[in-house]
Amino acid sequence: MVVQNSGADPRDDNRLLARRLLWLQAGAGLAATGVGLAFWGHSVGISALAGAFIGVVANLYMTLRGLRPARTPRGALGRLYFGQLVKMAVGVALLVVAVKYLPHVSVAALMLGFIATLVVVWFVPFASVARARRGDGGSGAD
Repeated sequence: MVVQNSGADPRDDNRLLARRLLWLQAGAGLAATGVGLAFWGHSVGISALAGAFIGVVANLYMTLRGLRPARTPRGALGRLYFGQLVKMAVGVALLVVAVKYLPHVSVAALMLGFIATLVVVWFVPFASVARARRGDGGSGAD
């Protein structure tokens, strides 16, 4: 389903996409957690959940930072670059804290939970563009 902007603020479409992205990241993290729990047990599941939580929290900051209005295109780009820098720093710092302080942490599962959230960030924008192109190609009803 393509969201049609009927004269509304284009930022609303961006916020909707960002909200979907965050929910899909959380879903991917929960899926990784479920697989870890089902096949390898509690420690792996909790580690995957921690990694996914870290990925969502870091991306939440980036999303909130990037959706704030900017006065100029240069300001918007600078805000995105700074948000990305902070996102990476927060992600790395929280991963280090998790490895150091979580009892019985599985580093592999922690990283897989984190990577599951990153894959969503990479995949969803491309899927949204492809979906929009299919929707713009006509309704098929002649």
